[in-house]
Amino acid sequence: MTTAPAPATAPTTAPPLLEPPLQRLVMAQLEELPEALTGHTGPPRRVLVAAASKYEATAEIADAVAKVLQERGFEAEAVEIDPSVQVDGFDAFVIGSAVYSGHWLQPARWFVQSHAAVLAARPVWLFSSGPVGDPPMPDEDPVDVTAIAEATGAREHKVFAGRLEHSRLSIAEQALVVALRAPEGDFRDWDAIRGWAGGIADALTATGPTTITGTISLD
Repeated sequence: MTTAPAPATAPTTAPPLLEPPLQRLVMAQLEELPEALTGHTGPPRRVLVAAASKYEATAEIADAVAKVLQERGFEAEAVEIDPSVQVDGFDAFVIGSAVYSGHWLQPARWFVQSHAAVLAARPVWLFSSGPVGDPPMPDEDPVDVTAIAEATGAREHKVFAGRLEHSRLSIAEQALVVALRAPEGDFRDWDAIRGWAGGIADALTATGPTTITGTISLD
């Protein structure tokens, strides 16, 4: 006596409705719907200045950028990046990170990856903080900034000199800066930082919220 084969069971996990690239496209379009329904057609007004900072120096740059934008009439908010930071309701973004061993800090990379669809649909500027000395060294861009700029459609990436205080470093970090002969001091150029922020304000004043540019300047 033969036994009829058991009916095939349905897979427990349904396949994705859309391939990942299409999912990202649809999500980006959905993010734009609430703004479109409000009838907002003027230039961007709300700007999030988000920075990943290890010893506060990069966060202070973000504060300075936000202050310039506020003086120019924008609703700018400076925050240190953590998992609680939300991107909803912002028209434009300035994202920065301290640079260690040639890379952005992990929280900044996570932020870009998590919100890539929203960031790519709005004006974005990037900045890095880290080189020290006179002239500031190293003078290369962070290793991962090209991929970050491409993911966000960033209009510009700017590198600013940073601050180095040996007393605030871990033992391993102190050993590294000694080996590299990195000079101690605050090398941030506040005039350059404020001037860059002013340029962002100029660009946003002339730009509607749906205008997207593919130009990426890597200084």
